[in-house]
Amino acid sequence: MEIEGTKEAFLKMLSEKNVYKKLEIGKATVSNWKRSLTLDIDRNPPTIDKMEEMLLKYGAKVEQEKVWTFKD
Repeated sequence: MEIEGTKEAFLKMLSEKNVYKKLEIGKATVSNWKRSLTLDIDRNPPTIDKMEEMLLKYGAKVEQEKVWTFKD
């Protein structure tokens, strides 16, 4: 399954049952991350780096790297 966007993939991963066991983190951490990302609560949302770290630990892989361009 392909999902576009780090945040979207991260939320999909968090919706999996018992994901905390596979990631070896606490249930409360998963719950807090879900709340902070879906309810726009300013409660220490995970950084992009943390999201990518957890996605890789879960077994997901990046299909396309980010590309940045700057205007001259």
